[in-house]
Amino acid sequence: MPVPLPPVAFTHSFGRFNNLDDEINDKYEIEYLHKDIPQNHYMIFVQPAKYGLPIRKEHIDRTLKLKDGSNAIYSTKFARGINLLAFEKDGFQYVLSVNKRISDKVTSEILMEITNSIK
Repeated sequence: MPVPLPPVAFTHSFGRFNNLDDEINDKYEIEYLHKDIPQNHYMIFVQPAKYGLPIRKEHIDRTLKLKDGSNAIYSTKFARGINLLAFEKDGFQYVLSVNKRISDKVTSEILMEITNSIK
């Protein structure tokens, strides 16, 4: 999991691991939020890549190159109110999402730095 956090304040963090009977719904989620500043909201989802989010071409703003040579996609169009960066590593899909209202502080470059911290 990435250690760095976006450069905004958070007061709470939550984690949840779903390990249900089938692999389809297995997922690890981490959520960071600020109790008084609702736009300070950041989430990480990790799930088996074969069951990951299906991100269509029209939702992709940019394809970015990670330091390990693999690709990540950045989307501001996948869901209303969030920007996300998604990539695959070791058979898992990682999705980092941030509230659009803080996209001036948490840019795609910041999300790439966080992503590149994963070993």
